[in-house]
Formats: sequence, C-alpha cells, structure tokens
Amino acid sequence: MKTFRQQLIAIQRRIYRKNVRRMQDNLGHNSAIKRYEKEYSHYLKNYEEISNKAELIKKVLASDLVFHGDYHTLRQSQRSILRVLREIKGKRDIILCLEMFHGSDQKYVDMFMAGKMSESSFLKKIDYSKKWSFSWSNWSPLISFCCRERIPVLGINTNCEDDSDLRSLRCRDQYSARIIAKAVIRNPGKLVYVVDGDYHVSPNHLPNNVEQLLCQLDESVRSLIICQNEENLYWKLCKQGQEEADVLKVSENIYCLMNTLPANKIQSYLNWLDYSEDAYFPAHKDWEDDFVEDSGMMVQDMATAIASPLNLELPPDALERLLIYYASDLYFIDMIYDIPELKGKIRLIKERIRRDEGFLIEYERDGEESYLIYLANSSINMAAEEACHFLNAVLRGRLNIALSLFDRFYRNVMTECLGFFGSKFINEKRKSNTENAIRRFLGNAKHDKPSFEDAENIKVARLLLQHFYLQRKGADVQEFMKKFYPQYKSQSAVSRIFSTQLGYMLGNRLYYAVKSGKFSVSKVREIFRDPFDESEKAFECYLEIYNQIKKVNPVMRM
Repeated sequence: MKTFRQQLIAIQRRIYRKNVRRMQDNLGHNSAIKRYEKEYSHYLKNYEEISNKAELIKKVLASDLVFHGDYHTLRQSQRSILRVLREIKGKRDIILCLEMFHGSDQKYVDMFMAGKMSESSFLKKIDYSKKWSFSWSNWSPLISFCCRERIPVLGINTNCEDDSDLRSLRCRDQYSARIIAKAVIRNPGKLVYVVDGDYHVSPNHLPNNVEQLLCQLDESVRSLIICQNEENLYWKLCKQGQEEADVLKVSENIYCLMNTLPANKIQSYLNWLDYSEDAYFPAHKDWEDDFVEDSGMMVQDMATAIASPLNLELPPDALERLLIYYASDLYFIDMIYDIPELKGKIRLIKERIRRDEGFLIEYERDGEESYLIYLANSSINMAAEEACHFLNAVLRGRLNIALSLFDRFYRNVMTECLGFFGSKFINEKRKSNTENAIRRFLGNAKHDKPSFEDAENIKVARLLLQHFYLQRKGADVQEFMKKFYPQYKSQSAVSRIFSTQLGYMLGNRLYYAVKSGKFSVSKVREIFRDPFDESEKAFECYLEIYNQIKKVNPVMRM
C-alpha cells in the first residue's frame, strides 16, 4: 500500500502528465524548438547536491555575470528574480539585462526608468503587447524595484524572422550577447544580471556566445547560471525523498531553483495560451466553451484527488450539485440575484469579487444542498483551495444553528486551514506567511508611508502576532474575547483576512506534519467532517492542532 507521501506524488505526476498532453496537443511538433530544448536539458540531467538560499546568494555576489533563466508565463519565476535582487541590493552595483525589452527601444527604457515617461506611454511607445505578449503585471514589481534602487536596465531582445526557426533563436542569442558583453566591458566591477528565457541560459547558448565575445577581447569573468524548476530534477528529488528541496547545485557554476511543481509550471503556460493578458478573458472566442468545461473538470478532479489519500468519500451526486463560475462569466452577478437563497450574501460576494478572491457558497435549492465556486482567475492554488473547501462543505454539511461571533470566527479559521492544507496536495510549494516574515514586514513598514492596501496588511500583521502571543501564553477564551472581540464581530476585510491568514499558517504546518507522520490522517478526516457547531469547539481544535504541530518547521522557499 502506498504511503501518504507516495499518494501525493502520484497525484502530482497524474496532473503533470495530463498537462503535458494538453501542451503537446496545442503546440504540435517543432523540431527546432525540440533541439534547442534538448541542448538545454543536457546540462540538467542530474545535480551534485542540495544547496540553500544562503549559498546561492553568496555565489551570486562572487560573480561578475549571472544568467537567470525565466519561464515567462509563471509568476513565481519572475518573483524569484526579484527575491535574488532584493538580497544583493546594496552589496553589489547591478546592471539588469532583460529579454522583455528590445535593444532598439533602449532610449525609451532609459526615459521610463528615469521617471520621464508614464507607464502607459512607455508600454505604447515600445509596442509592448506585440513585442512581449506576457503579462506586464508579473514584471512590473521587478521594474519598480529597479526604478527605486536606480538599477540600470538594458533591453537585449530583437526581432527575428521566425522564433520557431533554430537560426532565429541563435540569432537572438548572438544579438543579446553583444549587448551583454559591452555592459561587462564598460562597467568593470559591476554585476551584470541577465534575465532570459530558460532555454537561452543553457551553457551552450547565450552564455557561450557572451564568453566567446569576451575571450576575443581577452576579458575573463566569473559567470553563474541560475535555472528554474527543471522537471527531470524534481522527479529525481521525489525518488530520493527530497522533493522539498528548493535550491540545487547542478555543477560548480549552475544552480537550479525549485519554487513550483512541474504541473503548475506547465499549467501557467496553458493558461497563457488560452487567455489574454489579464488571465480572465479567452484570447480566442472559439475556445471559451471548451476552456470553461476543462476548468470545471479540473476543480472536480482536484476535489477527488485531495479526497483520495485522506480516504474521504464524496456522495455520488455531490459533484453534480456543484456550479463553477469565472471572472469571464459577465452574467454572474445577475444570476446571483435570481437565486433567492443568495440575496443576503450579495454584498459579501461583490466585495470578494472586487478583491479578486475566489470563494465557495453553500445554499439550498429545490430542497437539495447546492454549491457554487467562483474563481477570480486561473490560479491553480485558488482552484485547489476552493475544491478543498467544497470537499469540506459536503462532508460536514451546512450549519443549521446560529453560532456566536467567537465560534463563527474560528470555524472560518478551520475552514481556511483545511483549504490551504488540501491545496498543497496539488501545489506543495505554495507558501504561507511565517511569524518571522510578518515581523520583517512590520519592521520595513515603519520606514515607508503605507498605501491603503499596506495599511490594511499592517493591521492584519499586528493582529496575527498578538494572536500568536496569546496562543503561546496559554491564554483562556476570555483573554482572546477581550483582545479580539472587535474582530470577531466585524465583517470588514481586515477581520476576514485575519481569520484567513490564521487558517493558512496553520494549514501549512499541518500539511508537513501529516506528510512527516507527526499528525494522523484519521484526525484530519475527523476535522473535515466536523461541523464545529458546538460552543468553543473550533477554537479548541485550532489550539489543539497548533500545540501538537508547533515544532514542525514549514518549508521555506526561495
């Protein structure tokens, strides 16, 4: 019989293979791309050892030239680039070279970075949507960081006849190499940090072109290559029981960041392929019906996949009573008004839609328990979390008695705990906050004038730390009531985020506790089925889990 961990990996493999098939159906066969990919994969067949963030940052700081591979449709990929730059800021002078900008547009890049051009004017001037069809919102934080820190940005891309042609790919590498080599020569002592598509950073592609140019000029540099999320390496880690590793040393000058699962990486590409920039509206109308149907099945498959290793059985007709809606369903609000049982929830529904949040609604229609999931975007984390909420709702049943404000708050905490816990079955590398991260956030916030959103987050962060203090103190119910009663009775976003984050952080620890055998699967099954309709029971369950698993170290990611 498979262990709990083996069942989780089997789920991941199944989703990965399904996504690979979908990608192959969409792409077809391109011999040039396949060859270019094979040349890249040749260097990533194995790894020397598991490394860590500190060692990687040390290698970056000791380098003259860094090539950071990017998977353009994966937001986590761009975030990892920003995280590295944040770690090294102030320790090295940096020049950032980006594939997303064309070298021919450098004067506009310089003007924008200097604050002499608005964002909208800049994007229009460089014809961003045609030259770089990936979401600006994924890259905007990186560009804003460089503006604040006065890090020069160079565009290294160029137009080629056909990107599907191998000669064009090599032509782009050669063009980029000339700009990068000039940057190295003209800026001695500075760190030239290059961000290009993952295949381009293969040692025999762009880095080789740059090295050849520098050798001709008798220029020697220390180079480092950072790859991301190589599928082959992840499955090797799974075989060795090391899938939680987040930094791998492939060779002396090649490292690989593992910050998402293979299935999620490919899913990001499929989402981009089917959707326009905002990830809400299909780029091709003809695909819309098929995509919605596939996405609905994806949520249903996730609910079934999460239930399997926990030995939870859904009633046969439960999935038939589940409706799934998306931000692209423009008639969604009108439909809500037509369901009398939901009219009392319209204000909350609108608020959550405005905040781009997903949610599950339970209601009775025609004498039957019914369920509705709204997904604000194509995030696999959101889909998995709401699939788990659905599973939980079906198993525990609807709440038929009035709860106190205190009990309602902690019942929601436990719901969010299970949602985050179950979502990690689909994406183990999903992260939650940690106490240390919250303290750092508050420390940094003291030096900046907060925006409205940041002010909200600051309130939540303080509430979380105060809650953890009372937990460790072993405070009784009355102390919690005295301290947090305004939040228990409030229907504000701050109160909702507060309970959600308490649940997320507990769910994150719970996942690793169950996976490592430090918390029983049978107890998790009980929690999924518990309606928490008794006074103080949800609160007691929260504290019981916390005290049992508080020493479990949630895995931190780069």
